[in-house]
Amino acid sequence: MYKNSIETKDLILAKAKMSDLNDIYNNYWSQQETSRYMLWIPCQSIEEAKEKLLRTIEFQKDKMAYFVYEKKTGKAIGMAGMKEIEPNIYEDAGIGLGKDYVGKGYGKQILNAFIDYIFNELNGKKIICSCDSRNTASAKLQQSCELKYSHSKSSFRQRDGEPYIADYYEICK
Repeated sequence: MYKNSIETKDLILAKAKMSDLNDIYNNYWSQQETSRYMLWIPCQSIEEAKEKLLRTIEFQKDKMAYFVYEKKTGKAIGMAGMKEIEPNIYEDAGIGLGKDYVGKGYGKQILNAFIDYIFNELNGKKIICSCDSRNTASAKLQQSCELKYSHSKSSFRQRDGEPYIADYYEICK
């Protein structure tokens, strides 16, 4: 149903494969600071990452969920996804990059690629993104892609039960 890959100037969003294990572990899943505002817990070992990768490969099969690959190196450097929550309304399922890959405009390329794909190929009408209110970089990213703040909501992280405020941003076609 969804594309197997989406390309930007510097990145390829594509389905995960077993050969990505070392890259995704080293560049993303093992990094404590990368998971700070995310819902997942960093992997403590390559063995744990292998199990997670097997689950991820299965999960991504029929979803708009991808690993993010840097074109110039071919390395898996993060993850990105969207989900249809109502007919023609999509919500982010997270955009995350390893610490060595932030600040390069990659997040903006990913979000703009999703906006283009959803509005122009999937006939989407609205995209909703959210972030922890303390994650100013994510809020700035969403605003730079012309999403507008809509509301905030109290929530709890599933991984540890920590309360946080989620800020929501939207863009309509």
